[in-house]
Order: sequence, then C-alpha cells, then structure tokens
Amino acid sequence: MKILDRYLLRALLVPLSYCLAGFIMLYIVFDLFTNLPDFIEGKTPLADVFLFYLILVPRDLWIIAPISLLLAILYALWQLARANEIIAMRACGLSAPRIMRPIMLVGLLATLTVGTINETLGPWAGYWTEQFLKLQHTKNAPSVYVVSPLAFKNEVGRRVWYIREFDKRTFEMRDVTLVQQRPDGSDDIKYQAARGAWLDGRWWFSEVALQVYDEQSQPRGAATFTLQREMSEINEKPESFLNEVKPPEYLSSLEILTYIDTHRQLSRDSLAKCLTNFHNRLSMPWICLIVAFIGIPFGVKTGNRRGGALLAIVGALGLVFGFYVLANIGVALGKQGLVLPWLAGWLPNFIFLGIGITLTARMR
Repeated sequence: MKILDRYLLRALLVPLSYCLAGFIMLYIVFDLFTNLPDFIEGKTPLADVFLFYLILVPRDLWIIAPISLLLAILYALWQLARANEIIAMRACGLSAPRIMRPIMLVGLLATLTVGTINETLGPWAGYWTEQFLKLQHTKNAPSVYVVSPLAFKNEVGRRVWYIREFDKRTFEMRDVTLVQQRPDGSDDIKYQAARGAWLDGRWWFSEVALQVYDEQSQPRGAATFTLQREMSEINEKPESFLNEVKPPEYLSSLEILTYIDTHRQLSRDSLAKCLTNFHNRLSMPWICLIVAFIGIPFGVKTGNRRGGALLAIVGALGLVFGFYVLANIGVALGKQGLVLPWLAGWLPNFIFLGIGITLTARMR
C-alpha cells in the first residue's frame, strides 16, 4: 500500500470510528427512552438489558453504517480541501479517481460487511430482540416462545405437518401429525407422535404411531407403535418451522428463497411480497457504496467555501434521505404488485448510484 493510500485511509477511518461510536450511542439512548419503562416494569436485569442492546446493533447496522460513513467522508474531505491538500495532490498529476480510490474501497468493504451481517446475524438479531421485548411485556414465556398450533406444508417433499405446540427456543414439538403424500396428493404414510425433538441434526419422534395407506387412501393393516423413532427420511430443519411464524423482515434472502421453494402454490400477491423482500434485503447494503460516491463530490467541492461544511452535510444528507424515501416507496409498490419485485428493490440503487457517479465524474 502506497503512502498516499495510507494517509487517506487514516484521514477517513479515524472520523469513521468516531461517527460509528457516536451514532451507536445515540441509537441506543433513543431506543432506551422508548423501552426503559418496559424494562423497569418488567424488572429486567441490567445484564439482560446490556445483552439486548449488544444484539440490537447488528439488526440496524444497515442504517447506522451508511450515515456514519457519509459524515466521515464529508469531514475527512473537508479537512483535506480546507488545507489545500487535494489541490496539491492534483498538482502532482494525480487524477481525482486515483485520489478517491481508498475512499471507494472503504465504501465497498462497508457494503460487503453490512451485507454479510444483514444476511447472517441481522435477521436473527431482529427476531431475538422482538421476542425479548414481548417477554418484558408479558413475563409469560410460553405465550411468547410457544406456537400453538402450527401447520406446515413442504410442497417439494410432499409432507404436511400439524403440530399442537412448537417451542421456538428448544424446537420441541408436542402432539405431532406428519403425513407423507404421493405425487397425486393422496396420503402414503401418516406418523402420529406425542413429542418431537431436534437432536444431532435430525428429528426424533417419541410414542409414534405409523399408519400406511394404499392408493385409495385406505389403511393397509393396523398401525404400528414405536416408543422412539429416528426420522431420517425427512429433511425439514427447525428453521423451516421458524420461517412459518417469523415476520418477513426477519428472514434472510436465502431463507426467503427456501420459503418460496417449499411453498410453490403461493398466490401472486404473496409471491410478489416475498420477492420484493428478497431484492430489498440484497440491495440495501449497497447504500454504503452509494454514499461514498455521493459524499466525495460534496466534500471536495464545498471544502474551500465559507459555510461549505454545512452545505455538504445538508446536500448529501438530503440525497441519502431521498434514497430511503424512494426505497420505501419502491418496496410498497412492489409488495402491491404494481412494480416488478427486482425493480422495486434495485431501482433506487441504480438512480442514486448514477447520481453519485455523475457528480464524482464532474469533479475538477
């Protein structure tokens, strides 16, 4: 890495770390004002409150990181421009894209980092914090963590599940009925179990009654009974059942695709909502790269003017605010089927990335 790149990275990463820390603290304080009465009323231990906010941050990092990066870019470039360092670099024959390359690299790395968290830890963190807050309201764990009843149909595997109680924490099932169907939709085998448990990567049924049916859906002899049975013939995982009860915003893009694959009879409206959520989840992390393109021209062009910092902040934040407004409008239209799902998810990215690239290319 060249000395210039190290210098520019240091000029950006120092304010970025402060901005991230500051916005995370502000976000926690703002949320604490909302949830503090519930914590006090529920007598929530301080350690649990700390854990709640430790998990909460990854859920909304896709909002915190872009704003922090934008302000860090504006501050860093404002400082460099005010000291005429950018002019000196240009006088040495360096092009604007070459000077800004480290900043664009940080924007790209931020996009990849936020995208990875948004796809892995983020959905789980969001659902965990929602369940935690519900528990503070009720202090009745079964009402929060036990789903009763739960029906699930795996259209790919041709299996229909009826579960009287499903515990979202332990994945324990009670009073389970599992029907394996033939390609024509008729019943082939039916399992009835008092309990089901997820152990060693597979399902185990206890107190199982197994009934086999012929092609006319008539029983073939009497049912057989087993105290415990390993269900190695089924491939459903606990996530398959959790995805049935989790709100769509707490599903990763991979889980959304899995949900669509196992529900091939989804209505047109339901499919549009799922695909819109899918494209929106994939597209949102790219706002980090977009704010890099937007922040660079505002930071450079206004750095040497009186009041330039204020103009840069207002103008850049205005564009980013416009991005989020357009993104929300696109998602709403996509879920209503008025816009193609991929267009609803990615059009704001294309528009504002184009604006950012145009502004950056016109830099002098």
